[in-house]
Amino acid sequence: MAVFLFSGQPATGHLNPMISIAQALHDRGHESVFAVPDVGGRRQFIESQGFQFCGLRPPLATAALELLNWTEGFFETFVAVRLFFHGLTTYARQVAKIIDEVKADAAVAEFFFFGSCVAAESKGIPNVIVYHAGLPYPGDGIPPFASGLPIGGPWDGKEKRYEFWIRNLERYVDKSIARCRQRMGLGPGPGGYLLNPSSPWLTLVLTSEAMEAPRKVTSNKTFFVGPCFSGRGTSQPSDFPFETLATDKPKVYLSLGTVFNKKPEVFSKIIAAFADGAYQLIVSAGGAFPKLKTQKPRGDLLLFPRVPQVELLTKVDAVISHGGNNTTNETLAAGKPLLIMPVGGEQRDNASRVVYLGAGLRADLKSSTPEEIRKKVHRLLDEPSFAARARQIADALGQTNGPDVAARLIERVVQTGRPLVRLPGDPLTVTAKGPMPCEATKEKKAIWSNSALEESHSQKLCARGMDP
Repeated sequence: MAVFLFSGQPATGHLNPMISIAQALHDRGHESVFAVPDVGGRRQFIESQGFQFCGLRPPLATAALELLNWTEGFFETFVAVRLFFHGLTTYARQVAKIIDEVKADAAVAEFFFFGSCVAAESKGIPNVIVYHAGLPYPGDGIPPFASGLPIGGPWDGKEKRYEFWIRNLERYVDKSIARCRQRMGLGPGPGGYLLNPSSPWLTLVLTSEAMEAPRKVTSNKTFFVGPCFSGRGTSQPSDFPFETLATDKPKVYLSLGTVFNKKPEVFSKIIAAFADGAYQLIVSAGGAFPKLKTQKPRGDLLLFPRVPQVELLTKVDAVISHGGNNTTNETLAAGKPLLIMPVGGEQRDNASRVVYLGAGLRADLKSSTPEEIRKKVHRLLDEPSFAARARQIADALGQTNGPDVAARLIERVVQTGRPLVRLPGDPLTVTAKGPMPCEATKEKKAIWSNSALEESHSQKLCARGMDP
């Protein structure tokens, strides 16, 4: 048995995929511990999933993350990234202590929680980076990160402004990482982390080439493994009234995620688009629910504070979303077309990605009228190409098993004590039945079996003086 220490920002969308991976490791006989900022009920959330929780004390400035609910566009990204990479040393020192306390064999950190990676390096254990999408990676026709510009253009010179600010942000991130590494007794890092997130051990990107524009991933220790949303427990209502879903009309699901949902005026505008009752609208309102429930219902509306989203997505015909990584991945995996109305951050790039893939459309959150929203949803349902492309992507994603593959790769790094590498000609996406990457010191590919893993597990347990 190995012990894995997971760390990430406290938002539910950041943690959910990590929980899926931790559950897959648990199923393989390992222990996972979560070191997360102890804010917003995170302890209860993590412990409800069956994992040990070690609370982190966040730097005072990170309280400003609450302000993200009122920021939009590129400004939201700029503020968020600076806050995510502020106070890295504060987190690194706390995580380093927890590594010793729980005797962690490896640290698994999400992309925006780099202090954990530095802590792991200072303690001489492997560190694995997890990112929820391939959006930072460049490629031919790929606009600047977080710009939301269309893939392939036209950009009309707008890209230059975004390039300037992204480079500014990248320098800030590199300086923050370098300062943290110095304070933790380490040498300078390679730099360029923001647009090329990579670990010297293993980087897992929770996507597939089938749901991305062509991107250039330079690190041979980076792998696409597919979305991770299965296996985790749920805090959603178990008594959701699926029997009330319409059988005689199209069903449209609306969600603005877990961070940006305190926008009752936006929900009201979208609800008004379906006032005639021709479609059934199912709304996961989040923070906007208290205000929305006092309003007179319009059309065929089902309004909830939250829903079992993954299960519900299989039963609807189209989705209106803010375009967060998790909702986008889950919707495409369910084979449903999307209308994305982005707020900021990765959502704008996800909107461009979905349009590029032909699996959906985008609309402006502020300026779109109810009539415009309705017309675009009608297009999604009336033009068969959108649903066809979404189903094609879902079929490709069906070949992946993100949690299981991620768990196997993380497990392999600890077992061998070596990084995993992608050899020339190897696919970037590791599928559920495909060969596993080889160790960095091997010259030839090797597919490793469960029996070999079990033998390695037994040896590890014996080395710890435990019965296998």
